[in-house]
Amino acid sequence: MFGIAFVGAQVMEVPTPMPSKGGVYSTPATVPASTCPDLIADCPFGFMYDNSTGCTINECAPDPAIKQLEYDAQCVKDQQRSLKEFERYNIKDTERRFKELERGKFTVPAEARTQMEQMKSQWQTAQALTTCQELGDASRELNDSSNDINALLRDAEDAMNAARCLKDAQRELKDFERYGIKDVERKIQQAKKKRVAVPEGIVSGLEHVKTSFVQAKNADNCTDINDAKSEMYNANNDVQEAMRQLDLLMQMPQMLKQITRELKNIERQWKTATNKAKRSKADLSDLVARGQSLLDSMKAIFEEIKAAAASGDLERIRDVMEDSDADAREHENEIFEIIRTVEALSNAPRYIKELDRRMKNISRQAKDMQRFQKIDTSTFTACLDNVKPLITAAKEEAGRRPADPDATMDAFSTVEEAFSDCEEIRRSLEGSQEEFFGEFIPDQMMNGVKGGPPQTILSPPTHSEKKVIN
Repeated sequence: MFGIAFVGAQVMEVPTPMPSKGGVYSTPATVPASTCPDLIADCPFGFMYDNSTGCTINECAPDPAIKQLEYDAQCVKDQQRSLKEFERYNIKDTERRFKELERGKFTVPAEARTQMEQMKSQWQTAQALTTCQELGDASRELNDSSNDINALLRDAEDAMNAARCLKDAQRELKDFERYGIKDVERKIQQAKKKRVAVPEGIVSGLEHVKTSFVQAKNADNCTDINDAKSEMYNANNDVQEAMRQLDLLMQMPQMLKQITRELKNIERQWKTATNKAKRSKADLSDLVARGQSLLDSMKAIFEEIKAAAASGDLERIRDVMEDSDADAREHENEIFEIIRTVEALSNAPRYIKELDRRMKNISRQAKDMQRFQKIDTSTFTACLDNVKPLITAAKEEAGRRPADPDATMDAFSTVEEAFSDCEEIRRSLEGSQEEFFGEFIPDQMMNGVKGGPPQTILSPPTHSEKKVIN
């Protein structure tokens, strides 16, 4: 209804009296009066004042009565919005609290129910109010009623929460008794049956846990229960740490059995290797001496582990296991390497003979393909010619002293790959997927020492083949 002029900068409302016709308002000394406009408007509520020029201008200030009406209208909107929020956060929430008490089988105070009905009635009445003052008074009355109801419900809710706390605590303690006490007692009995020494920390700690458990179970309020539970769980943490140590002790018998089996397996393979070393033409005495030294060292480590396990001293067991683990693995790898070396050098003569026999058979087959099947076998024959020097190289490597088992194995593998290439050519020429001469190297050559880490293509001969080994 009434505009506000903006001239150059912010305009501040300054009610001023109506001047006489043609009059001029005073202005700051720094602004000449001649620059200010003549005030010719009829402004019963005063004029506007321009801060930037220092002049009073021909714009009327708003009617205070109208501003009051606008303020009242906004106040009513705010109060009505507050009433809606009151219904959500006070009335409905209080009804929810009533239902929660009833579900918990607790009686809602009769006075609280009465005041609740009165508060709902007050809220309904407030909906019809239209002035800011009336709505403000109604809001204050509603808040007072809500506070009174909260005070009445507080004791009942405290009693309900205390009962819930006791119920939850009893359920928690029941589970704890099963998993935190009885499981520990059962494991202690298992350890005793296995003749494993139970650490004293477990026995004394378990007694402390039981004492705190009884205190928590007999407490009649949440504060005492929580205090006892805190003490109980602290003691249980120490017990569980000791139980992990007991678990290690209980695993030791099985670990010792496993180590015993592994040592017997190594000893069995070592015995076979030493027998072959005795029959070998090569001088393998140094290898045998080194292997026997490694085996004796592994046995000594095992005896040290057994002694530590029998003592029940966890620190000693850990120290021995940590110190011996790397050495035992290194000894095991080295002794198997020696076993592979002995195997390679012992079986090499048989495989040399096998190479010659196979080459004769394959060469004869190439001739038969050309003679009876009328196939041009020149590429096949050329491939076989390339294999011959590789066989010669394998023979030389197998007879080298001191022997290099890795080089020997590589030499035989190279021959095998060359024969595989020839096989592909034969299949292409014959146009058949039929196995003509089969694998060059028998399957035994690709089998490693059973139980040993890496594999070798050189393996022990069968019973029928032992006669070819000197």
